[in-house]
Amino acid sequence: MKTQKLALSITEALIIYGLIIVGYGILTIHITQTWSGDWPVDRNIPWLTLDTFVMVSFALSFFAFIAWRYLKNI
Repeated sequence: MKTQKLALSITEALIIYGLIIVGYGILTIHITQTWSGDWPVDRNIPWLTLDTFVMVSFALSFFAFIAWRYLKNI
């Protein structure tokens, strides 16, 4: 039972923080107008641009939501 509560907490955190990152990314893209996504989030990882980071965060929060619903119904 403790493992399920831990998994629920982790998935809730992934949902919340993933959607916060999506909101931040959309706001930043609109303010700085970097439509091409050529603004690296980290200089050490040049392939990780802001638009890629936002899409990965959205996918992570979406799959975390599915896992959260599944764990909640068990």
